[in-house]
Amino acid sequence: MKKINTINDYLRWRGDLPLAYAPFNEVDSVILAMTSFMDLAGIVPGPGQPGTVSFQDALRRFDATPEKSRRFGVIIPNDTLELAHLAAESPRFADAELFAFENIIDEEQEMQFAAVTFRLSDGTLFAAFRGTDDSIVGWKEDFNMTFMSHVPAQDRAADYLNQIARQFPGGIRTGGHSKGGNLAIWSVVHAEPVVRQRVIRAYSNDGPGFSLELLESAEYRQMRSKCITFVPQSSLVGMLLTHDENYQIIRSAQSGLLQHDPFSWDVERDHYVYLTERSAFGEHSDAAMRLWIDSMTAEEKQTLVGDLFNVLESTGAKTLTELTDGGLKYLSVMRKTVSGYDKARRKNMNRLLGRLITAQFEAAKAEK
Repeated sequence: MKKINTINDYLRWRGDLPLAYAPFNEVDSVILAMTSFMDLAGIVPGPGQPGTVSFQDALRRFDATPEKSRRFGVIIPNDTLELAHLAAESPRFADAELFAFENIIDEEQEMQFAAVTFRLSDGTLFAAFRGTDDSIVGWKEDFNMTFMSHVPAQDRAADYLNQIARQFPGGIRTGGHSKGGNLAIWSVVHAEPVVRQRVIRAYSNDGPGFSLELLESAEYRQMRSKCITFVPQSSLVGMLLTHDENYQIIRSAQSGLLQHDPFSWDVERDHYVYLTERSAFGEHSDAAMRLWIDSMTAEEKQTLVGDLFNVLESTGAKTLTELTDGGLKYLSVMRKTVSGYDKARRKNMNRLLGRLITAQFEAAKAEK
């Protein structure tokens, strides 16, 4: 990875500036959003429960939990815990209080949702929504977004925001990385009117977009000026579904899909390093993915997602880490599951996946 100034560097250099001196900014949003990946159950009170826990105390208690509960999984950056410690120990966030931690994995509803709220020293609230975690059901919910008008985590995000707004007064910001960014914007658009009036800003850090129906709704138009999305130059995740033009392109030191990692984003003082246009790879990959998705009917999308995750779930694994650790044993189980599909079903799955592979190949060729 090319040498850049990371979000960790930002805290080392500017973490000594309290919010009273340097107001909350976009880099702060992704820092707090990433801390939502910590399992704070039993450490931070849940929604509606009384009390708060200081940021520093929450980190101390988290560090004392069993090693197994401190694992983030195979897809969450390893720097996440260091980032949380830097934030909690900095004058900027040392006085922050945490409350309303919630973590829901519901296989029946195909729902993965987690969030925690910070009560900051400037009197404002920041609701940090977790992105897709290590759970297989969380990934399935992401895929469900391609053919469902809304998913359970989005509904819960709006209810969650209403709940935390009732607990404390003050202005409200929301934010998240990946799917968490989608939830951050969804929550403010669908919150109760009195809550929407308190919203200062909703930050989506490389989060997927929305349906055209939502972007054209009166509720979204009302909140649009308070919603901002940041995408790296080769973003794929952040450009899924539909975005309006209210997004900023930022520089990443990584390439391709690895740019989704927020620790690869270049920071200058209190903001990211902006670019005027996306990379050729990003444009072509985005076009290829859209071509693939648009080539399928809603029924085909639903069937494909169901079949793909039926194969993964046949292993009995609940997380990507378990799936990876299973190695050849799980691969054998998945092959057996696919072989059990009838010929027409296998043919359709191969055809739809073939379209994606062909589209991505054409995108790579076009870039050259």
